[in-house]
Amino acid sequence: MTSSPAPPRTTPRWLEAAGSSRWTVLLPLAGLLLVVALDAALAYRHWPMVLAGLIDEPGHLVTAALLLAALLPWRGRAIAPWALAGSVLLDVDHVPLYWFWPGIAAEGGGRPVTHSLITAAVLLAGAAALTRWRIPLVGLAVGVLLHQLRDLASGPGVPLLFPWTEAWVRVSERSYLAVVAVAAVIATVRIARAVSAARSG
Repeated sequence: MTSSPAPPRTTPRWLEAAGSSRWTVLLPLAGLLLVVALDAALAYRHWPMVLAGLIDEPGHLVTAALLLAALLPWRGRAIAPWALAGSVLLDVDHVPLYWFWPGIAAEGGGRPVTHSLITAAVLLAGAAALTRWRIPLVGLAVGVLLHQLRDLASGPGVPLLFPWTEAWVRVSERSYLAVVAVAAVIATVRIARAVSAARSG
């Protein structure tokens, strides 16, 4: 008599390992507080470009982590590292903008035209064509979109619909923080349930 296959794992191993820690569920709240602190630091004064980037990039990373923790199904966690990478790697396009090729900035703003939906679309097209690289490319595309979510609330916004239009899209910082706060609450609930399941299992 053959035994039935084990059910697929639905809870990440790190949550199972942290199941005995009561502090695990506080991670999303800590992330939210960090985002607020980073934004307060950016608003406190006008920082040199490099320092502003060093303050802002953790904000992108934590924003992406909170949204992924809130919305990404546990079964889809394979894309999470790539999405986190994409949430910060998009700003590599600032290097040619400031140092080599100023003309790649969209008209009327200070961000490159690659800060648009076209970048995510290209990555998703690559994922469809190159099945071997599907997970990394899908993850990077998700990261690009999460990066743009934060950029929508800072500076001039982003040229979201380039090349169809060079109009800049911007939302209020309050709206951005509301989205991050809701994500933190949802992530807290999900993690609490996963930790509870890991303890009882």
